[in-house]
Amino acid sequence: MSLIGDGFLTIFSFVFLISIVVVIHELGHYWAGRFCGVHAEAFSMGFGPTLFSWRDKRGTVWRVAALPLGGYVKFLGDAGAASEPDADKLAQLRAQMGEAADRCYHFKPIWQRAFITAAGPIANFILAITIFAALSLTLGNRELQPVVGAVVADSPADNAGIRVGDRVVAIDGREVRAFNDIMRIVISGGTSELAVDIERDGTLIPLQIVAARNTVEDEFGGTRRLPQLGIQAFSDPVVGGVEPGSPAALAGFEPGDRIASLDGLPVASFQQFSQLVVAADGVVPVEIERDGQAMTLTVSPRETPDGATNVSPAYARLGLVSGGRLIEYRRYNPIEAVGYGISQTGAVVSTTVDYVTNIITGRASPELLNGPLGIATAAGQVAQRSIEGHSSAFDAARALLVNLINLAGVLSVGLGLVNLLPIPILDGGHLVYYGYEAVARRPLSMQAQALGFRVGLVFVLGLMLVATWNDLNYLLGQIF
Repeated sequence: MSLIGDGFLTIFSFVFLISIVVVIHELGHYWAGRFCGVHAEAFSMGFGPTLFSWRDKRGTVWRVAALPLGGYVKFLGDAGAASEPDADKLAQLRAQMGEAADRCYHFKPIWQRAFITAAGPIANFILAITIFAALSLTLGNRELQPVVGAVVADSPADNAGIRVGDRVVAIDGREVRAFNDIMRIVISGGTSELAVDIERDGTLIPLQIVAARNTVEDEFGGTRRLPQLGIQAFSDPVVGGVEPGSPAALAGFEPGDRIASLDGLPVASFQQFSQLVVAADGVVPVEIERDGQAMTLTVSPRETPDGATNVSPAYARLGLVSGGRLIEYRRYNPIEAVGYGISQTGAVVSTTVDYVTNIITGRASPELLNGPLGIATAAGQVAQRSIEGHSSAFDAARALLVNLINLAGVLSVGLGLVNLLPIPILDGGHLVYYGYEAVARRPLSMQAQALGFRVGLVFVLGLMLVATWNDLNYLLGQIF
């Protein structure tokens, strides 16, 4: 795809994601306000100049703005002094508003104000559950099994004694159902010691492992420093494809061949075979099984082509493609789908909370925090990956929509959690103020609230600077 095409796809994907998660967040506030009898003066989808607008029968102005990067809902009285209310200011405001004060947000009971405030993040969690449940119900779920296919030499996993064929059952007491669960828990755990339970030949073995932070290059040329155990997912040592004219093709390899050994060294997985290929030199014998018959082929690995750092050595040097990984496909009924949606949302919440906690305690680096630029980059990468390798525009569009919706579910959980942080200017900060008001039976003073908002603003801006710095470092790493 061209540079212009990539840029358009990235912008479209980013706007699609932000529009969904932010508008749903604001709709949560809006519907909770309606339930509590609060009048919404305006609901804006986007920021900046108004493209078009209309007024509904309740008097709410709905507008679509030129910059589709979010939105907001404006309740009656939600401006000026009412944004930092104390008893005196509220009394003045009530006198000014007269009977309309009954529909004003700030004159509602504490529990209603707290409910309206919390409804935004709650809507994000409901959106995530709905997305994960709907995808599992309509498409099923493909899970890469948490079986070890290769162990990197001198890695934390190697030093702990993990072997090819081991199944990871749990990490820090959390069940591992798919290989992605391993990566998710390890990354969120940083460099803290992890209790890893593995199953080997029917026996459960507990291990203690501290992940090592390594620089990892992705398929887009960017690099990130990620905590890793040093394991790869299992692939059956079966040939799935042979590149025409490659050393493997010249040696006589065929799809379906099961690899038993290379140069006398036994092979238990395709990844292990690929690791052995790295050290292979000259003509090497490869024992295979074809149609139940054992045979030996001799092959001469070629030099690894430039730019093949993210390509399997078995393909780069021999031209062999794996026959496939251990994937479990499952369909869900409606009840199971809802349960899956809740569990997936809970898993994202748990991972995020663990990661933030480990940042605070110094066991994880904040370099994985991303801002709008990072979200746009991730959206563009997901979009590009989605449309590649499809024979028809319909299949590409379908994959793009499914993957973006799934990413929207993850992003929705993140937005909900961020807004619940007890920081003034965020929903969580307002909830803290309401908690104080409930206990003290009066609002926090306007001066204290103003100070809190300033401190919160500085904190949020600092967080955005860190996130933007991370985003820029990643993008610059793709160029230089």
